[in-house]
Amino acid sequence: MTWDVCLEYANGNQTILKTYCHRETALKLIDLIYSTYGYPMHVAYIVRPSQARSALNLVVPA
Repeated sequence: MTWDVCLEYANGNQTILKTYCHRETALKLIDLIYSTYGYPMHVAYIVRPSQARSALNLVVPA
């Protein structure tokens, strides 16, 4: 399973910043962002299961 680190805006829109294979690594990035830049007002950094994983499973060898 892969994990996306996303920036989530107040209106619910999300932007994928980076994708990781391990959830713990993704969470460490968010900890680093918050410790470096603090907590922003109208956005949140989140980790979610990657939605691109299902697209990768559709690749069929020729």
